Amino acid sequence: MADQSALGAPPELFTPVRDLPAAPIIFFEFCPTLGNNHGLINIMLGTGVVLPTGGTTTEVVPVAVAHLRCTTAAAMQLRDAIDKALLIGAAVSNPDGKSN
Repeated sequence: MADQSALGAPPELFTPVRDLPAAPIIFFEFCPTLGNNHGLINIMLGTGVVLPTGGTTTEVVPVAVAHLRCTTAAAMQLRDAIDKALLIGAAVSNPDGKSN
């Protein structure tokens, strides 16, 4: 059997997720409140809803779209996932125009 230390870290385990089509899509534009209550993270997600007024104008009203609650470990996983998603979309400097 090969020495595990020579092979590096073991691959991450995949956790199957059920009911993917039923999961809601949450769109938000800002996080108006946040907190940490003994390791339970809470973040309110909000967006601006455009509403008509009595005249010819509209008004943007901030509304809560979700209250995110998670453990510290889950928050760290979410932060890691967001960092990776941002990295995927980041501009790449490639002055020679060559691919890998």
